[in-house]
Amino acid sequence: MSLYVQKRFLVIDDQPQAREALRTIAQTIGAFAVEFASNYQDALYRIRNNTPDVILCDYVLGDGRSGQQLLEELRRFNLLPDECIFMMVTGEQSYEQVVSAVELVPDDYIIKPFSPDKLILRLDRIMAKKEFFKDYYREKRSQEYANALAILEQKQASEAGRSYRFEILRQQAEVKLISGDAEGAETAYRAILDNYEFPWARAGVARSLHRQNKLSEARAEIERVVADTPQFFDAADLKANICMAQGEAEEAQRVLDEVAQKTPRNYQRKRLLAEAATLNGDADTARNVLADVIANDTMPGAVTPADRLALARSQVDAKDLVSAEKTLVGLKESEVQNLDLDAQASYAALLAISSPGRGKPRFAGLRPALMSAELSAASRLDVLRSALNLGDHELADHQAEALLEGEEAKKSFGAMRKHYALHGREMDFRNIQKQVALKRIRHDTPSS
Repeated sequence: MSLYVQKRFLVIDDQPQAREALRTIAQTIGAFAVEFASNYQDALYRIRNNTPDVILCDYVLGDGRSGQQLLEELRRFNLLPDECIFMMVTGEQSYEQVVSAVELVPDDYIIKPFSPDKLILRLDRIMAKKEFFKDYYREKRSQEYANALAILEQKQASEAGRSYRFEILRQQAEVKLISGDAEGAETAYRAILDNYEFPWARAGVARSLHRQNKLSEARAEIERVVADTPQFFDAADLKANICMAQGEAEEAQRVLDEVAQKTPRNYQRKRLLAEAATLNGDADTARNVLADVIANDTMPGAVTPADRLALARSQVDAKDLVSAEKTLVGLKESEVQNLDLDAQASYAALLAISSPGRGKPRFAGLRPALMSAELSAASRLDVLRSALNLGDHELADHQAEALLEGEEAKKSFGAMRKHYALHGREMDFRNIQKQVALKRIRHDTPSS
């Protein structure tokens, strides 16, 4: 009996004839249930509601979308279990160059035209791999990372593991990174590079160094990837993140703008572009990009209150206070109450600037928490600018000191300096810098 009799197939292609041809091939190899999706949104809907066992997806989906973008979205929202087979179908002989560069790879790809025998050969190979890793997938999904690594180590030592050598090394590196062991991840990625120069492994080294706050080293590694594999757009995203962490928002925006033009439907990248533009003081770009994200990122649950706060922030930056107030008031009170303190702080701070009558009482009510709580850098900047606007120097200076002491000091520095300068407090800001520097020196100097 065929391995595929019990498997549900989903064929994704915008061309009716191509869909029919793929269904015929799937049925030839024994598939019983074969469904169709004619476009990107239809595919997302079907996969979200009833995940198939095998997905055959054409690389070109029409309307400016690609199978690679679909795969990235499925991974982004955790809609694709590791056990599910995702195979890219393409007529491009050069696709191998694309897939060798990217991090979020399909399980396999097959170039049209192809025979049922060739598809069976590919699918059988993937099925064997999924079976080999199934206990690892289970532990990883449960976030039992120590167990997952122990299973990978056993598999690495097994005879069968020799066929999956690089995949095991890759999974080890990824698990270490997501579990917080950035140094271990760096070592694992470098072990891969000792054998083969995979662009994704070089990017993994850069990501690991970034997590360790070794920004110059991380920048040098990712620059190599971006230069050598310009189609590896995720590497450009990582470079932009590192640039922002180094306080180079203008370069981050330039990199992201160039890549976003090539991937106009990648809304995660556009969010990153908006962040870079905001830090760079380019309020118009941030505002336009975020409006595009909110209007067109149609995946259910994709647009969050954080996106609306980011839009309001860009509108405040552009001095469009009427639109900022409208954006903020558009959030229901029940939504605001369910926000974490970070988001509530940003909401109150931005509302206090755009609509003082509504926002100042809420901001004042949060003040005690804002003087003591740990906040994200973005929220601290919102609180800082609102406090400066209200003449609350104690609250503003507290946020500035916390930002300068934190890991994102370089990222936030330009925006802080600008806000203090707008209120004629440049010397005060310099004094805060000096105090933080002296505190760091005293902390780093060993006692005799």
